[in-house]
Amino acid sequence: MDGLERSRSVPFLSSSPVRLCMIDELPEPGITAERTFQVEREHTTNLFGKQTSPPGSPAAADAAPEEAIRVLGTPRLLAEVEFLGRQSLRGTLPEGTGVVGIDAEITHRAAVPVGRSLVVRTELVAVTDRTLTIEGTLSPLDSPDSVGEVTNRLRVVRRAAFRDRLTS
Repeated sequence: MDGLERSRSVPFLSSSPVRLCMIDELPEPGITAERTFQVEREHTTNLFGKQTSPPGSPAAADAAPEEAIRVLGTPRLLAEVEFLGRQSLRGTLPEGTGVVGIDAEITHRAAVPVGRSLVVRTELVAVTDRTLTIEGTLSPLDSPDSVGEVTNRLRVVRRAAFRDRLTS
């Protein structure tokens, strides 16, 4: 086992009106996970300065190049929670299924510079039909204050059917 806390046993039926497929079971709320990561340059966005990926100029037309500063980008904040949440579900989903992201609510509370270490924590808080809701936070190692919160909803899908829809 990989040390992640898990529980199971909510029966699941496909919501397809044409055919109902019995899926073994989905996990119950309460699964948690935690990891630490250090903010690297590739996790950041460039504030107050021009950037190349994605390309863009600062909102302030009078911003001087020396004012630019790199901080943790909101897309990385979401990615950290979504990927840890998915990893925490490993081994709890019915055979032949997986999860895909369907939406997210993100609150980015504080700027985090390159080199700072953050703790990412996630919890599966709700299971409704095929939708799993993961809540996550990012906090500095040396502070209980959150720099960001994410509520991420994932949909359980049959992997083969999902791939077939994408390739046909």
